[in-house]
Amino acid sequence: MLSAALARFQTRHGLQADGVLGAGTVAALQVPLAERVQQLQLSMERARWLPRPSGPFILVNIPQFRLYAFRGPGDSEQHMLAMNVIVGRTFPGHNTPVFMADMRYVVFRPYWDVPASIARNEILPKLRQRLAWGAEQDYQLVRGQADSSPVVAWDESALEPLQRGELRVRQKPGARNALGRVKFMFPNPYNVYLHSTPAQSLFARTERAFSHGCVRVEDPQALGEFVFAGESGWDGARIADRLQADGGPERINLSKSLRVIIFYATAIAAEDGRILFLQDIYKHDQRLKRLLATSG
Repeated sequence: MLSAALARFQTRHGLQADGVLGAGTVAALQVPLAERVQQLQLSMERARWLPRPSGPFILVNIPQFRLYAFRGPGDSEQHMLAMNVIVGRTFPGHNTPVFMADMRYVVFRPYWDVPASIARNEILPKLRQRLAWGAEQDYQLVRGQADSSPVVAWDESALEPLQRGELRVRQKPGARNALGRVKFMFPNPYNVYLHSTPAQSLFARTERAFSHGCVRVEDPQALGEFVFAGESGWDGARIADRLQADGGPERINLSKSLRVIIFYATAIAAEDGRILFLQDIYKHDQRLKRLLATSG
């Protein structure tokens, strides 16, 4: 009985529900009630900033590592689509930003256009150690920004132009591609989007802050069916076919844009009356508390 009660507490506090009184659970039990109340206040403050969507929309709550797809603002929990996601790491520069944008198109079998910082800091050192590693990982060197830009042969002489930013790295569609089989695009200044991933094992983790900033989705098929629900000629079978097909990128423009909200709330009220308390993984609550204290 005690173990089951402890597991329920862990579930409500974003912890691994193993029923074991570990260090993380002890820390959560010791948080004063006043701090929990303030978590609720801060989450309500952030919710106050949001416009009220009139139609379907997608919401990602970063500290909960969850995505919710609503058919409308009155959608109930049992009818909405919900799935686990992976968000940006807690390291500076890798946090998933908080913002809103409109999804306008979807790309099946995408290239992964490697950000310049990742190419310089993570890929280039491996290429300097062993040039063949790039081709083994399905990376290409490209001169230009378009999908049709010319591919440059793997050669030691190409490494310095890559260092200077004259070449870029992309990863071909396929089993190794970091974006998986599809990306859902809502243009924004952060170059953040939703995408699938071949690293499915990470979704079993309780804390899922592993990306460079983009949001990886657990069930791209289900999300695709939600996104294409209003598009003529698109059903689950057609989406599955596009996800499994071979070949290069295929861009599908949406006839009607779909609002995407990347949100941050460490306290959530569920429909069954439970209050969920989550870790302040990016320390946004701490910053907001200071801002509210100085503005009051």
